[in-house]
Amino acid sequence: MFKIVGKKEAEAPQQEYDERFAWDGFSEELRPRVEKAISTLSGHIERLGNKYKEMVERSRQYFERCVEALQAKDEERAKIYASEIAEIRKLAGIVLHSQLVLLQVKIRLESILELGEAITLIQPLNSLLQNVMSEIAYIAPEAAEHLHNLMLMVDEFVAEANTYVEPGAPTVSEASDEARFILEEARKIVAEKVRQNFPEAPKLTDVEKVVLEYVVSQDADELDLDECAGRLNLSPEEVSNALKTLHEKGLIQLEVAEAS
Repeated sequence: MFKIVGKKEAEAPQQEYDERFAWDGFSEELRPRVEKAISTLSGHIERLGNKYKEMVERSRQYFERCVEALQAKDEERAKIYASEIAEIRKLAGIVLHSQLVLLQVKIRLESILELGEAITLIQPLNSLLQNVMSEIAYIAPEAAEHLHNLMLMVDEFVAEANTYVEPGAPTVSEASDEARFILEEARKIVAEKVRQNFPEAPKLTDVEKVVLEYVVSQDADELDLDECAGRLNLSPEEVSNALKTLHEKGLIQLEVAEAS
């Protein structure tokens, strides 16, 4: 005996299959554009990395000049270099933060290509791109323009994907929370890396200034602690502490002489 299957009953599974994989076909249609976006992002990430390295090197050069100015008792010149170091640190933090966020966007686009699940992955991207655009608009305007075009493409993804919203897809609020989390984590990483890579411009206390002036004026390999303290009307402990902090700030090289 044969059972005749009604037309609606037979077509239901196929309709369910089409809806479930509707995004897969769309992603394949736009695959070349997504791949081009990933390639463009890779170029911007590399350029931002190179710019960051240049800033690190320039900051170190200015630090050395700041030290030389302090040793020459030219405080005004030292302040200028210290101000430049602070500005470079700030800009370098923006560059590094932008680089990390763009890397996150690139990885997300690569996941979309591999998994074909746009709705669950694409929602936070525009928030991230908007953040980077506002940060680097005056540092790398050409990159900001490319990112704007990428945002338009992401908007097209979302508009097309909205024809079928996958169950369990994140809401706009949840996507915004994820974007904020990504940005905050990137800022934490940036703060630590900038702290490690950029030296603080040396700032001297009054005691450190007079001790440094005395050390430079002596032009000797050895320093008698008691004699220095007596001439400067300071205690040996004050001189010792000042010498240690001057060493830590890179202004002098300090070695403790062994007792004979």
